[in-house]
Amino acid sequence: MTEPKIVHEFLEELGEKNFSRRSFSKNDRVHHSHGQTFEEVFELREGKLKKYVDLVVYPYTTEHCEVLVQLANKHNVVIVPYGGGTNVSQSLKLPQEEQRMIVSCDMTRMNQVKWVDKENGLACVQAGIFGQDLERDLKYYGVVSGHEPDSMEFSTLGGWISTRASGMKKNTYGNIDDIVQNITLVTSKGTYNKKATWPRISNGPDLNHMVIGSEGNFGIVTEAIIKVKPLPEVRIFESILFYDWEDGV
Repeated sequence: MTEPKIVHEFLEELGEKNFSRRSFSKNDRVHHSHGQTFEEVFELREGKLKKYVDLVVYPYTTEHCEVLVQLANKHNVVIVPYGGGTNVSQSLKLPQEEQRMIVSCDMTRMNQVKWVDKENGLACVQAGIFGQDLERDLKYYGVVSGHEPDSMEFSTLGGWISTRASGMKKNTYGNIDDIVQNITLVTSKGTYNKKATWPRISNGPDLNHMVIGSEGNFGIVTEAIIKVKPLPEVRIFESILFYDWEDGV
């Protein structure tokens, strides 16, 4: 494993207050340098990852992310947003030819439900929350988001937005692009969010749909306003048992 590339001016301006935690440790760097494609899992098992992030930063607020992005832009540093790391589209794979310092921005400490408006069916949630934690916290308010991908316990709200995720309950609750009403996105040119959280407007393109599925290329998703629905009155679980493998097939 190579030694981390360090831009000292970037670190000096970042200081000690503009993040919740930062790490140069080998384990953190390895953990944040890959997704979950077969190729990456094989390289990880064989100790053959070709490229590693140089630093992992854990922001705690949108303001932390704004400072991080502004300084990265100023000092020509690469930022890779990181949620649960379940990504299978190679968006976490680092280009071998990249010569700049690479910073992984781990969002998992931004994991709070900020508010719930049960009357209007809305909730404001930080992007680093894991799916199972989101549903657990929303349950206290008597609501659910209804988004349940296979990776629910390992993936985050920001990851769902960045990958235009779908879930097993989409026929009832919709895909993530049906659930998300507003997004806060920190970019190198400023912070974007819509002025209103209405489901739709009649003029102009909906820029949310440029952010949803953008794989972290436009900026860092820090929070979102999502639709929520009342807790279902009944949950039914079913299973089928087969006598042998052939019958199952």
